[in-house]
Amino acid sequence: MGLLIAAVCIFVLAAYLLGLVFLAITWDQLPVPASAAENPVPDCTVLVPFRNEAPNLAQLLPQLARQLPHGLPVIFINDQSEDGGEALVNAFISERDLAHWRCMTSEGIGKKAALRTGIEHSTTALILTTDADVQVPSTWVRSMLASFEQPEVQLVAGPVIASAGPGVFGRFQPIEWASIGLMTAVSFFRGNPLMCSAANLAFRRAAFYHVSGYEGNEHLLSGDDEFLMKKILAAFGAPALRYSAGPESLVTTRHLPGVEAWIAQRSRWASKWNAHRSWGHAASAGFFALVSLCQLAVLLLPLLHWTFLGWVLLYCALKFFLEKRTLGRFLRHFGKPVNNLDLFLAGWLYPLLVVRTVPRAISGKYTWKGRKN
Repeated sequence: MGLLIAAVCIFVLAAYLLGLVFLAITWDQLPVPASAAENPVPDCTVLVPFRNEAPNLAQLLPQLARQLPHGLPVIFINDQSEDGGEALVNAFISERDLAHWRCMTSEGIGKKAALRTGIEHSTTALILTTDADVQVPSTWVRSMLASFEQPEVQLVAGPVIASAGPGVFGRFQPIEWASIGLMTAVSFFRGNPLMCSAANLAFRRAAFYHVSGYEGNEHLLSGDDEFLMKKILAAFGAPALRYSAGPESLVTTRHLPGVEAWIAQRSRWASKWNAHRSWGHAASAGFFALVSLCQLAVLLLPLLHWTFLGWVLLYCALKFFLEKRTLGRFLRHFGKPVNNLDLFLAGWLYPLLVVRTVPRAISGKYTWKGRKN
């Protein structure tokens, strides 16, 4: 039995290393987008759904007022907040006399209902969504919307990376987000997009209605971004979806305060694995869980026989080298360099956290922003 487990671990981890090589090669093939800083501002509305995020809104509001093009419509949608967030937004709008900004109460419950409310009250051809806990550069809107100059483009996903927090776990978060961003970028480039984030997502309003919006998955608390992307992919094909890989498009999201918050968020994300009704999604989710389990199990192989020690050390060296080559390069591209120690620690902290997350993801039981699923 021990040798069988060893064989499975070796096979799975070899596949993981080859996957890192594939990601590195493909990332190098991605075209570097031209600067869109001088582009005219497209016909667009920015949507910001929020729930119980008054402290984040207090930081976001003045930042958006500085960074967004003058006169760009912005709609904030209150998803049943209990902390006075809507009053905070309305007071800021009134104080700054921002006639093109609005704040409204969602006409339903959940993020999908909030976004749908914002889309229904918008009048522009393009929609750009983000979250309340982010920072955006002044180039964000023009860069994210540049691809829509091509009429076949219906949806554009953009990069999201967490800010670094204090301690090992705080510095782990941008590295983990880099892995998400890298897989997102590569999957879009290969014509088989796996995921995207509503913290940085643009789409044509007409495309949203063409695919009936979030119909069919309104009951799920998560997935407003991913399910919409899949529906647009099915309706319009891979050439209609793009990934904006330039640093000008980067959205920085706030780091989570601790491990439990990370597990709750990732459980919410991972709980969608069986809702896609896609063998590919279930297989990829299972593979990443298996890789994490094998990465921990392989450390025990020398206990079976000392000759495994050399192979384990070789794997650890290759793992670090390839993760540095892929994730380190991705982070440097977006102006967020990381040191070797943090990369090494992140590479072993991640499988520990994934193993802790898997049971909640399978059961679909989690609590997020005061709501239980």
